[in-house]
Amino acid sequence: MAFSSRKIKIPVCYAEKYGLDLNEISKQKKISISEIIQLHTAKKYRIYMIGFLPGFAYMGEVDKQIAITRKAQPRINVEGGSVGIAGMQTGIYPLDSPGGWQIIGKTPLKLFDKEKDHTVLLQPGDEIEFYPITEDEFKNY
Repeated sequence: MAFSSRKIKIPVCYAEKYGLDLNEISKQKKISISEIIQLHTAKKYRIYMIGFLPGFAYMGEVDKQIAITRKAQPRINVEGGSVGIAGMQTGIYPLDSPGGWQIIGKTPLKLFDKEKDHTVLLQPGDEIEFYPITEDEFKNY
């Protein structure tokens, strides 16, 4: 069965207020935050599946240099739009929820909207490219 995949570019603000775990990842992996961002944005990711929450896209694979385990103690609340890494995958929380992924940034895109005909923006098979934006660009998106 053949299906068509879309190529989607997703803006991400990697500023400290959104990249909650960037400092810890930098320390653990012994690479700079700018290297983490460069490695995360250098690849194209395939969406393997949607799950956990409506519109939560499991994508892979991240560069081995930034692959990292889930948090030992999950957060009670991760904001919708947060971009995280868990193991070799990256994902985006479509809604506020508890979560244990290492958070590296946030997108201003709305990934789940129950008011739209197509409630979920991303689909399995889509090819995703992340690109960095500033805090001002995030606010004005």
